[in-house]
This record gives sequence, structure tokens and C-alpha cells, in this order.
Amino acid sequence: MTGVAEQHTRSRYIPALDGVRFLAVSFVILHHLTRGSQTSIVLHLLGLQQGNGLGPTLFFVLSGVLLTAVIIDARGTAHRYRNFLARRALRILPLYLGYLGLAIVATFLLTGRHLQNLWVFAFFLQNTFLTAASKTGSVLPIYHLWTLAVQDQFYILWPLLLWRCDSIRKMRYLCVAGIILSFVTRLIITHPSLTPDLFGRILPAQSGSMCLGALLALDLRETTALSSILRKALLPLSAMLAIWMWHGLSLAASVGSVLGLQLIAVTSAALIAVALKPSTWIARILGSKYFAMGGKKYAFAMYVFHPLMLKICTSLPIASKGLRLSLFGMSTVVISGLSYRYIESFFLHIKVGVPVSKVGVPVPQLRDTPALLKTA
Repeated sequence: MTGVAEQHTRSRYIPALDGVRFLAVSFVILHHLTRGSQTSIVLHLLGLQQGNGLGPTLFFVLSGVLLTAVIIDARGTAHRYRNFLARRALRILPLYLGYLGLAIVATFLLTGRHLQNLWVFAFFLQNTFLTAASKTGSVLPIYHLWTLAVQDQFYILWPLLLWRCDSIRKMRYLCVAGIILSFVTRLIITHPSLTPDLFGRILPAQSGSMCLGALLALDLRETTALSSILRKALLPLSAMLAIWMWHGLSLAASVGSVLGLQLIAVTSAALIAVALKPSTWIARILGSKYFAMGGKKYAFAMYVFHPLMLKICTSLPIASKGLRLSLFGMSTVVISGLSYRYIESFFLHIKVGVPVSKVGVPVPQLRDTPALLKTA
């Protein structure tokens, strides 16, 4: 007979969520490749967004789904906060610090100068102090690392807030409060003295997307109408977003930063809600072997390394743009595979704490007990 703790922590793995992660990094890469191309409808739609683009927000909503599941499953376990942060550190820091180390060495070798304002990246504050983060003198692209700062700041605060709730209802209230706070923050920073371009990446402005993902995770534990509504709304939301993108959605503008970003977040949540239902064709595609494997093993390194590989490949003395882009794609996949095999996987296999189900620690039960999804 399965014990209480084991029932609480045993969750099912959903490959489609790894596929969503791969899709998110693909959106980021395509945005950097196309840059608002007017030559075709497809490239125009994928590259029109300015500022954050689609990928980061989809990442944030997905993170809210996955991490909320992990946090709730850790309730009542020994050293839960320390172990949670340790696992996050093992997932992010090796590659993150390795890339920063590469930037430091490459900058010194090629320019003879040391990297400036390194403290911003050392303390994951590059999303808050954008001016300092943009003046490092790095010869390697590091502008895209702001999303990791947002996520890490959320990782630190969210468990402390969520564990204070003793019911799913209170957790929902917390998520709704986070969404409202984020919306109000983005509204405030539209004031000319603040501007979305400078303050639009701070945690209060971006956390609403992760809180929206958290609501989806809670819906897996206690079903409400949320997932059903989002699944039905995916097509109209996607159409609205595509039309707005076509007509110049700018996340640096006031309306775009307040309503545009919210539309992207809700559309991302709708996509994830569909992916969580195995019978849908979207779930089958995103959960297929190559999508799921790409999200699980390659996505993080692809996100970290792709600006560098793009910079190298586009500067090659090769006339054919298609060949340069092909080299970019192949080199990004290769370096990502090597990163996972020889760097990331080593740290991911380090055991932190003892699994609850093996020691039989009673977990204080919430008022609802169905299993949450398992993260990859």
C-alpha cells in the first residue's frame, strides 16, 4: 500500500511540458534571427515583437507551473528551502557561471580589459540594473541573461510565500494577488519618468506570468474551470496576438508593456493548458521524442549559447546566408549537446536531500491531494 508521503510526492511526468520549453527557446532564437523581417508573413510574425518577445514570457509561465508543483511537493520535508535552492543552483549555476567565466577570459584575451560591472551578474541583478548590465565591455553577448535573474529572484521568494498557505484556496489568492501586483507595476512604470524599457524587466513587473503558471499547477490539484476556459480560448487568443504583432506590437511602448505582455502571458498559459491534456494534437506534438528531448536536454544551453553562435556564424566570410544560418543551427545544437553531457548532467545527478517517499516523513496534507505534474 502506498504511504501518505509517497502518494503526495509521486507525480506523473508530462513530456509535452519539455516540448513547451523547447518551443520557448525556439521563439527566442527565431526572434533574434528575424528581427522583424518584412520579407515573409512567417518571419514577420515571428520577428515583429520588440523587447522581450514571446519566448521569455512563455518561459516564465512554464516556470510557474513546474516550480509550484515542486514547492508544494516539498511541504513538510526536512531542510525544504535549503534543498530547493540547492537543486535550483545545481541546475542553473554551472552553465551560467561557466558562460560568464568564458566571457571574462575572452574579453581579457581579445581586448586586454577586465569585465566591468560583474557584480550585477554575480548577484542576478541584471534585470534590475539594466544600465550597469549593458556596460560590461564583454565581447560575448550577455544581454539575454536577464531572464535568469527574474527566475532566480522568483525562486527565492515564491517558496517562502507559498508554504505559508495551508490550503489550495489561499494559494490561489496568492497567485491572483501576484498577477494584480504585476499588472499594476507595469501600469505604474508607463509614467514618463520611469519608462517600461528601463523598468519593465524587474521582478514585480514580470512575476505575474509565473503566478499565472502557478494557477495552472494548482488547477491540476483541484480542478476548476480555468484550464478548460484557457484551452477553449487558445485559438482566439493566438489570433488576437498575431494580429497585434502584425500591426506593430511593441513591449517597450506603454500599451504593449501593460496589455500586450498580459496577452502574451495568457496565450502562453492557454498553450500550456492544452499541452497538459494528452489527447490534444498539440500535446502529442510537443510531447513527441524530439520536442521533449530538446526541451529536457538542449533548451537551457541553447538559450545561453545561441547569441554567441549567432554572432560568430553571421560574421563568417561566407556569401550564402542560408549556409551561415545552417552552420548556426548545427553549431548551437552541438554545443548544447556537449554542454548537457559533460557539464549539466553531472550536476543534475548530484543528490540533494533524501527523497521523502524513501524515508516515510509524513507530509502535512493540504485539503486536496491529487498528484501534481512531475518536472523534468
